[in-house]
Amino acid sequence: MTNTNKGLFSLYISLFTLILFFNGCEDPGNVGSGFVDEPTIKIDTLYLDDITAESFEAFSGNLSAFNIGLYSDQVFGDIKATGLVKPNLYTNASDIDGNNFTLNLEVQLDSTIVYGDTTSQASFTLYEINTLWRGNSQFVNSPITYDESRSIGSFVVGNEKRFSVELSDYWRDKYAGYINNDDSNVDSLYRYEFFGLAIVPDNSANKISIVDVANSNFILVDTEDDTVSLGISSQAYFIERTNSNTGDPSVSPVHSTLEQMMKINLPMEELKRDYKAANLLSVDLVLYEADQVLSNSLPANHIRPSVNELTVNLRAESEEVFDYQINGPDFFAPKNSENPYFQANITPYINNLFFGGESTSEILIGLQSGSGVLRSTLIHNQSASQELRPKLIITSAVNE
Repeated sequence: MTNTNKGLFSLYISLFTLILFFNGCEDPGNVGSGFVDEPTIKIDTLYLDDITAESFEAFSGNLSAFNIGLYSDQVFGDIKATGLVKPNLYTNASDIDGNNFTLNLEVQLDSTIVYGDTTSQASFTLYEINTLWRGNSQFVNSPITYDESRSIGSFVVGNEKRFSVELSDYWRDKYAGYINNDDSNVDSLYRYEFFGLAIVPDNSANKISIVDVANSNFILVDTEDDTVSLGISSQAYFIERTNSNTGDPSVSPVHSTLEQMMKINLPMEELKRDYKAANLLSVDLVLYEADQVLSNSLPANHIRPSVNELTVNLRAESEEVFDYQINGPDFFAPKNSENPYFQANITPYINNLFFGGESTSEILIGLQSGSGVLRSTLIHNQSASQELRPKLIITSAVNE
């Protein structure tokens, strides 16, 4: 049951004080300046106690970015992110002299985001994927197998943000077999037989980098140094996370991968009983970030991608992952610029509960996941001290 504590946490503010500034410089005239009942503003704080965790598995393919690297986060666990890429099939075979070309992968990293030790280097090896996968249906926690017996290429990430990796003759020759194939069904053969490359972090890596898909590419270079942009037909990533442990029961992890979201079940009966007849001005959901736990768990020169807002979704009846990730949230909860809390105005939802067709009392708190960037944060839950617990701030006008 929600703890309302209305006697202690209800405030009454004269509406006159809110409009004083606007009326103070105006001449009230001779009419309407007599005795009028002034409404007051009532502010109630309702602390939310029915909070649990929900886990889903987000899509990770064909987004605007994907993650590669290895990082041991003291809060969110040991994370290994493996990238998956596949080039488009080049269709102008007459421009190419057999196998007399080189094949490169150009990788552009996001210059503004890194997860882990900013001073470290991270090495990567490219391996041939040996199983069918599709970017549009790849999930973040679904591993794809690859052949570790033969390296197709490698590169090292330091401070540089762009890399051109020449791919092995073996893989070039295999690719050439398709572009030189005159069969009418070569597109289908390529789709179901040629699986692309896995970008795998070596064990020495201590950071996760973000690949900018729009500015990454496969490049074919012929004997005259002419270049052909092949593009990327599919891309994705998957992660392996172990040893995740916040060590504090008063905080709840929230991940952009939907591995964990915070589910809040609102007290429907109590809300309708106490506020359906009220003249509601606003209903705000407030959630506090565990900023001290987050900052104290980062060694020097280590960073996490910033979290500037949470997402607020009403419980979907079906296709939940698609709804929470692709469709976008019902409400955003931006972070306050000075204090570590997030606030979402959910007044339309509450009004729809009271007077419309809305019936769900469940809302799910998450992070934006549509871009592909790996982000996590900690939110104080119902076990936190009272001033940090999730709450509704309900503001209404009262005529007295």
